[in-house]
Amino acid sequence: MYDAAILGAGPGGYTCAIQVAKLGGRVCLIEKDGLGGTCTQRGCIPTKFLHSIGDTVRRAGSAKKYGLNIDMEMDYKAVKSKMQATVSRLASGIKLLLKSNGVELIEGTGQIVSKSEVLVNDRTIETKNIVIATGSYPICLPEVKFGADLLSTTSILDLNELPKSLTIIGAGYSGCEFASILNALGCKVSLIEAENHIMPNQIEEIGDALEKYMTLDGISVKTGSNVEKVIDGKVVVNGEKIESEKVLICIGRNPNLNCDELNKIGVAFNKKGINTNNKMETNVDNVYAIGDVTGLYELAHVAAKQGEVTAENIMGMENAFMDYSCVPTCVFTYPEVAFVGDLRGNSGEFPFVANAKANCLGETRGLVKVYERDERVVGTYIIGTHAGEIIGEAALAVKLGLCPSQIFEMIHAHPTLPESFAEALRAVNNKCIHIPAKNPNTNGNNA
Repeated sequence: MYDAAILGAGPGGYTCAIQVAKLGGRVCLIEKDGLGGTCTQRGCIPTKFLHSIGDTVRRAGSAKKYGLNIDMEMDYKAVKSKMQATVSRLASGIKLLLKSNGVELIEGTGQIVSKSEVLVNDRTIETKNIVIATGSYPICLPEVKFGADLLSTTSILDLNELPKSLTIIGAGYSGCEFASILNALGCKVSLIEAENHIMPNQIEEIGDALEKYMTLDGISVKTGSNVEKVIDGKVVVNGEKIESEKVLICIGRNPNLNCDELNKIGVAFNKKGINTNNKMETNVDNVYAIGDVTGLYELAHVAAKQGEVTAENIMGMENAFMDYSCVPTCVFTYPEVAFVGDLRGNSGEFPFVANAKANCLGETRGLVKVYERDERVVGTYIIGTHAGEIIGEAALAVKLGLCPSQIFEMIHAHPTLPESFAEALRAVNNKCIHIPAKNPNTNGNNA
């Protein structure tokens, strides 16, 4: 008898398995399609690998103005091979972690038979708890199907050659990332969004700023634009026909649900995913759900934390619950975008053009903007180089409810990019040192 049988070895599933094992439980992890799930195999890792290649291409392209003459030619088959090797290496690392912690890994498709039984490879597994971590899949436009020229966020990574031109439908996180990356790698990219700004789930000023930089980089961005038809690789938008070699659909994902199995054991769900509470419990007392299948966040780090919380609840630990008030999100465009917390309240901002390290890197686009209420940091967004690396300090400030002075009074190393976060916090009350004073008075204070 297992303490937990986990269906799906993505970030949520394998983290849950390891944590159950560390807490002394007996656990099996069932996976049919590669360790690490969508994140490692078909999402975060391969796209961020390509992002790093795109960054190299961009830097090489601008090297001449720094006195470096570089001739460069891309062999995409070699790039893809290295990308796959990176995925394989990380998946092997997960396998080592599972083995070292005594997690039993079962390759195959798990079928829920009852609240205490899972069938896999004709083997019945008896378990005290079931954890559903089956992830999600990309959805297509109505009345069309993915194919050779109509790509999903999965199938585009299978190409052996990059298209010369690409139309991307949907300018959420994935659409913006693919637009930026593939543009950097030499594709002519058109990005289509039905809402009035890209990244429509975030505040408009983030989308507007990113759209400005995308346009400067040569990406054709069309917002407030509805796709009327997709015919033979041609996209009709607002009566205009856009021709490209390939079309990429980035309009969202659906949870991987087996409705019959869920109904059989009485687990409540809706079209967005399985219903859970903040302990990741479903309405059935020994069945849990984590990751994309819950429809809450399509973020690997959230899934991993959900897995950890689930494991602790399975093993009887008290006070194990999810806190969604401080979830950092990173979008790997050029420049990167990252945000956390509540983007409302008194604000202060600091441009990267005034940051010494950004100037040394030649990456001065963007800014850090912070939000404060009742003398506490409540949110931050960053548009700029390495935004994903900087957001951690901001997330900690939001989580702990720190006041701005507690952060900017701490000595930050120089020259570094996180100095911009501290300076933005100073700017909330016009105390910023490294941007010109607005109305200096005789006392040296900013009015």
